[in-house]
Amino acid sequence: MFGMPICRYGASSVFEQSNELPTPSVNRNEVLVKIKSTSVNPIDLMKREGYGKTIFEKQRKQLFPWILGSDVSGIVKEVGSKVTKFKEGDEVYGSSSSTNSGTYCEYAAFNQNEIDFKPNNLSFNEAASLPYVAITTWTALIRWAGIRPQDLKDKKVFIQAGSGGVGTFAIQLLKYWGAKIATTCSESNHALVKKLGAEIAIDYNSQKFYELLEDYDLVFDCLGDFGGSDSISNCLSILKEETNSHYITLNHPFLRTIDEKGLLIGVPSALKLRQQVKKEAKPINIHWSIYRPSSSGLSELSRLVEAEVIKPVIDSVYSLKNIIEAHEKVGTSHARGKVVIEVDKND
Repeated sequence: MFGMPICRYGASSVFEQSNELPTPSVNRNEVLVKIKSTSVNPIDLMKREGYGKTIFEKQRKQLFPWILGSDVSGIVKEVGSKVTKFKEGDEVYGSSSSTNSGTYCEYAAFNQNEIDFKPNNLSFNEAASLPYVAITTWTALIRWAGIRPQDLKDKKVFIQAGSGGVGTFAIQLLKYWGAKIATTCSESNHALVKKLGAEIAIDYNSQKFYELLEDYDLVFDCLGDFGGSDSISNCLSILKEETNSHYITLNHPFLRTIDEKGLLIGVPSALKLRQQVKKEAKPINIHWSIYRPSSSGLSELSRLVEAEVIKPVIDSVYSLKNIIEAHEKVGTSHARGKVVIEVDKND
């Protein structure tokens, strides 16, 4: 099987081309997918550099070579004995939660709950751009924060970093839920985020959002502590000091703390830090979101895409052999939406 694994941690140059990777086998609840397209998410760059290795290395069947990537669109080639929803030839899309089933390659095995039928109104490239960012947003809001769509009607929501993959999806979803949205991005992306549904676009290069916004009900922070030492406190400062105010961050120090201190010390240290942050923020609710697969979230994504409520936002498309350039593009933090990888086109 062809793929672009890494054999050590490091910069984008660590990717190596291989034609001798084993094709995954499927267990009774899994589906083997011939991958047409995948995409690059910031977490892929972080994993490539060694982020979360204390946990991820324990989950992997082998240390290296390691195939990164989670998003997929493609065609079912084989199904396990307990799979009833899918059959060979079905066009599907989804996102893997397994560290042993990366998508920078020709084939990957997925639990049947991690994929759904590809919406007919999406190309394979478009379909591959959505699952990870959609499920990330869905689980952050629904699972971790306990927010329901009706809770946000006419509520003021601030999305930190609105022109990236998660941000462009979150704007569309929360606009559909009835929220009034403000977001940060570069001035060149103001037209994009307003077209997606943001009412207020703030240029992070020349303006300070915490000096312009106040009395917000929800902050959905796509930067977290990667936005600088004061980023989280600045986000908290614009929220109403009420028990139904929420701050959700996708980037928090849980895995980094474990990497720095090891499992035995790192886990309790990270949990203690989270409790401290929650205590200091009261009455505001603090949520550290962690990606979890959600079949209901993926089904809702399919429904919203087919209804044309959600539309893919693609910055650029690369072949799998050019994965280094694709990672470098995402690493600039200037991609508008998603960077997609065509696995079929590697000439």
